[in-house]
Amino acid sequence: MPEPNSQKPPLDRAAFCFKASPFSVGTTNAGEGKPPVRTFNGTAYSGEVIENHHYWGNVIFDLDSMQIATPLAALLEHNTGKRIGVVKSFIKDYAKGLQVSGVFLSNEDAQEVAQDSDDEFPWQMSVFIDPQSTEFIEKGSVNVNGREIQAPVVVFRGGVIREISFCVLGADSNTSAVAASHQSKKFNQQQDGEMTELEKANARITELEKERNDAVAAKDTAEAELKQFKDQKRESDIKSLETELNTQFSEADKKAYTAMDDTAFAFNSNQLRQFSANKSKQGNGLPDYLFKQQANSQQQQNNQGGNGGGNQPKKFSLSEAAAKRNKS
Repeated sequence: MPEPNSQKPPLDRAAFCFKASPFSVGTTNAGEGKPPVRTFNGTAYSGEVIENHHYWGNVIFDLDSMQIATPLAALLEHNTGKRIGVVKSFIKDYAKGLQVSGVFLSNEDAQEVAQDSDDEFPWQMSVFIDPQSTEFIEKGSVNVNGREIQAPVVVFRGGVIREISFCVLGADSNTSAVAASHQSKKFNQQQDGEMTELEKANARITELEKERNDAVAAKDTAEAELKQFKDQKRESDIKSLETELNTQFSEADKKAYTAMDDTAFAFNSNQLRQFSANKSKQGNGLPDYLFKQQANSQQQQNNQGGNGGGNQPKKFSLSEAAAKRNKS
């Protein structure tokens, strides 16, 4: 069976069309004075595994998540320019699969399909189903449509029925007539299985938006990492400065230093180092001779043999020290 990420050839009509179970074309009275209305009904999908498809391998469509709403368009060969009828009602269950019924339009294409069916032409019914996701089951089994399905099998989930079609030919012999898309690829009347220019443009826009979002996310991540690195380095620098100056900064000081840019922090760090160096040389900012005078006074006291209650060394206030320094 196909691998989920394997390279596959471009999808063509054969990848989308499957032979259907027999369906019938009938006639119903439209009312007095009106021509009879041609009707159709049949099994669009049986609910069973479609086996040995050349593109999907074994594939099954999940009826539980399948979505269909009426009225629904009936086309000829999945060509939106060939509108031939309207699906009026449907039945969807495990026993019967997906059965649809409706009426033909009065245009020439619709009447030709009905007449050809009367003449026993083997029309095949198909549906266009747009799966929201494809699940590749490679081993074991999976429960789908009320039965245990053995791998390998591809499960189409969340299929939205867009339209049904009457087709001349199908690609595979199986119990259902289903035209399916892979990864939201749509049928179109220009070239079946290929993206329209609008779809290509939208896909490119989506791709560019993703690239832009990825780039923005990467930039935000890089800026956050850089800020974290700078914060950690500043914290380390502040601790180193505390150790070097043999001091402890207040929380307010730390907060201020953290908020500084690199130039301001470097300048303030140098100022603190210079202040600390001068303070160490001068003894807490006082001139050297002050401490020499204090030492001489103590020595004189010792020589005089003071008894502890005698003369004490002369003490200088900071203002006296500053005055004496100015005189000198």
